[in-house]
Parts: sequence; structure tokens; C-alpha cells
Amino acid sequence: MKMVFFDARVWRYLISAISKVIEEGVFIVDPDEGLTFRAMDPSHVIMLDMKFPRDSFEEFDVEQRAELGVNLEDVAKVLRRAGKEDRLEISADENSISFTFIGKGYRRFTLPLLDITAEQLPEPQLEFKARVKVMSDVYRDTIKDVELIGDVIRFVASSEEFKVSSTSELGEAEIIYTRESGSLIELEAEDTQQASYTLEYFSDLSGASRVADMITIHFSTDMPALVEHELPQGARFSFLIAPRVE
Repeated sequence: MKMVFFDARVWRYLISAISKVIEEGVFIVDPDEGLTFRAMDPSHVIMLDMKFPRDSFEEFDVEQRAELGVNLEDVAKVLRRAGKEDRLEISADENSISFTFIGKGYRRFTLPLLDITAEQLPEPQLEFKARVKVMSDVYRDTIKDVELIGDVIRFVASSEEFKVSSTSELGEAEIIYTRESGSLIELEAEDTQQASYTLEYFSDLSGASRVADMITIHFSTDMPALVEHELPQGARFSFLIAPRVE
């Protein structure tokens, strides 16, 4: 099988972020569905979901479904060598997976496949009462701001504003976005919704937002949050995180 993606850096930042939360995982390659990845962290606090439709690839030569078990930390190390103009070719056989950077020449790295099976995780069926869409740089700056203070991130959304905060012995960080400020692309909320989450996961995965256009956060009071990243070429990355209930 062989798949070619137009920008290796998309994979570089995405896999680097994922590898901070999950050490090993399985890429599922399907002739119709493209390449997908879904897994939970060892503590079962967060579920990651990555989807690259077949149409997102320049080339997608896959004849049959395959499960490719990989050490994500090793893959992340390889992908860090991606350059600004590099395309990425992913190929695999029964025993190994190769990542080739196509730019000023061909640079190929081959890693062994792991004998692991993909987790059977169903599609979450949740209804959210708040939905906030922001540009990816706004989201990333927000995470950096609250990191200065605490280890818990709190979302509060109403029909008029979206507030992100963190509190600790050091003090309090509070960031407020309103429709008038222009920082919110979309804001929908039934009444006032508020929930808290472990900030470490947002920090670890914030690197994925570097290659996203927009970030959409769905949540409800004291319920899980779904954070969606819109990636180039119709690809998507999201994570579903359990709340911290005091």
C-alpha cells in the first residue's frame, strides 16, 4: 500500500501531539474510508480520533483493509524531520511501515510494525448544550494563558460570551471572548453551561492546533467536552475528554 499527503508537517505536528498522550496505537487503512486512528489513553480520561479520508491524499493505493500497529513516539521522532516543502509518503508491508519525505530528494525511514490490535471504541453519542468555534491561534494562546496559573481548565459559555479560566494558589487566569471582540467565529449555548477539565491533556495536544484552521469546542455542564480540529484537505482530529467534577 502507498499513500501520499501534500504536507508532511501536518502529520508531524499531529502525531507529535498524540504521542504525548498515547505511546502505541493502530492506524486503520481502508480502501473506502481512508486512514483512521481511534484510541483511549491508559487512564481512560480521553479518547483521540483522527480521520484522513481517502480523498485527502494525493495518492491512495490501498487494495484491502489493514491494521498498522505503531509506536507513536518513534513515528513522532521520524516525522520531526519533515521539512517545509516536504510531501509525505506512507507505505507498508506485512512487517514494517515506511515514512518517506519527498522534497529535495527522497528520505525514507522504516519502522517495525507492532503486533497490537485496534481498540473497538464506538462512536460517542452525546448531545452538547454549548458550541464554541474559534481560530486555532486564539485557542492555542488561550491554553498558554491558563497554563501559567493552574492545572484545571474551566469553560463557561452563555449566549453572549465564552470564558476560560484556571485557579490555583498562584492566583487566577481568566480569558473572556465576546461576539463583539471578533475572536468568536460561532457561539451557541442553552442557558449557561460550565465544566472543568484536566489542563494537561489540552496542553499536550495543543500542538495539533498548529496545523488546524479552526477549533470547535462542544460541552455541557459537568459533562465531557469534544474538541474538534479542522485540518487541511478535509482531514479531522478530535478528542473527547471526561470532566473533572469537584
